[in-house]
Amino acid sequence: MTYRIVQWTTGNVGKRSVRAVALNPQFELVGCYAWSEHKVGRDVGELCGIGPLGVAATHDVDALLALEPDCVVYNPMFADVDEMVRILGAGVNIVSTSE
Repeated sequence: MTYRIVQWTTGNVGKRSVRAVALNPQFELVGCYAWSEHKVGRDVGELCGIGPLGVAATHDVDALLALEPDCVVYNPMFADVDEMVRILGAGVNIVSTSE
């Protein structure tokens, strides 16, 4: 089985997460949330220093949830409970380094 993953942000922890997801054949990176406007539309792999992955970062939460990911890897600097509730409410699992 392949798990569809959305990465939430590409900061210090998020970059490492993207690398780990990209290297694991059981995972398919299908989307990425970009908090910073200047990252929107850019390839996630390039944002994380590993070369293109064919996935563009976005700040459109509805579009990310429409991808029907199995899990969101949630790595913002500060957790937003409302965001997390929205993701979970869409039936998507979350793993996180945030409290």
